[in-house]
Amino acid sequence: MKNAEKTIEETLDSITTQDFPHENMEIIIVDGGSRDKTIDIAINKISKTDIREKVLCDEGKGLGTARQMVVDNARGEYIVWVDNDVVLSKDFVRKQVDFISKNRDMGLVIGQYEHIELEGELVSNIQSLFASLLRMVSLSATICKTAAIKEVNGFDKRIKGASEDTDIASRMVLAHWKLAINSKAKFHHKQKGTIRDLANRGVWYGYGGHFMRHKYEARIKIPYRLPPVYLGWGLKLSFEAYKKYWKKISFLIPIPCLFFSIGWCLGFTLGHIHGYGHSIKDHEIRKERTLIAMEEVQKMLTAESH
Repeated sequence: MKNAEKTIEETLDSITTQDFPHENMEIIIVDGGSRDKTIDIAINKISKTDIREKVLCDEGKGLGTARQMVVDNARGEYIVWVDNDVVLSKDFVRKQVDFISKNRDMGLVIGQYEHIELEGELVSNIQSLFASLLRMVSLSATICKTAAIKEVNGFDKRIKGASEDTDIASRMVLAHWKLAINSKAKFHHKQKGTIRDLANRGVWYGYGGHFMRHKYEARIKIPYRLPPVYLGWGLKLSFEAYKKYWKKISFLIPIPCLFFSIGWCLGFTLGHIHGYGHSIKDHEIRKERTLIAMEEVQKMLTAESH
């Protein structure tokens, strides 16, 4: 978590009220250097629960380090990742544990994003419609087998921002672990409500994309991230969203896609200027293995969710 005073309380509420046995749970919080009231709110909230808890700080070292701190401190067979602006359904943990425990070769299971419309939040609602249609790797609300993460040597601590999720998932797939989407485990992501927030998130992902471009040969196909392509993709998704939800605002989806793409391109450029990933002298994961990982991940995510 980081600077999440507006959302962290509801996120923790959704965790501490899970119908999974609390004696079999632990909460590990990693703070990324919050400068607001996030830590105070979080500590106050978890101090009132009967679930074992631990609060850590990544000292500004980034997401790769933060995720690995959880792995190093977790005592459970499974790790449920929850971002600081995610709200879980009451049975989320139970349904995720039930699903992954019945599949021996399953290493990572993504929850099912649920679109919830918020009154007076136009940009947030457009993003929510958009997100509900995506089939992509994300650790926003995901369960992993701790053993699977450790088998692939954990998270890459060199990763400061985004893409630590696609990196760990790709390496899991190459190690013959499977991943899936569990349609029964619902969650909602409280999307930030301005175009500027959306563009900033694009910068975040573009910056991470630059690192991935150096680590994986053929992983990042830059032309597909350019504004005209993203605009066309957004138009396609708008029809899918309207068909699914019958909401007229679905046809505004191309607009946030455009701003996200502009942000992504800027972030990628900044990554190059800052030399983020340049310490990797050659692609660490060659083209053949990269293509295998991309193909398998896409195949698993587009398969009918369970």
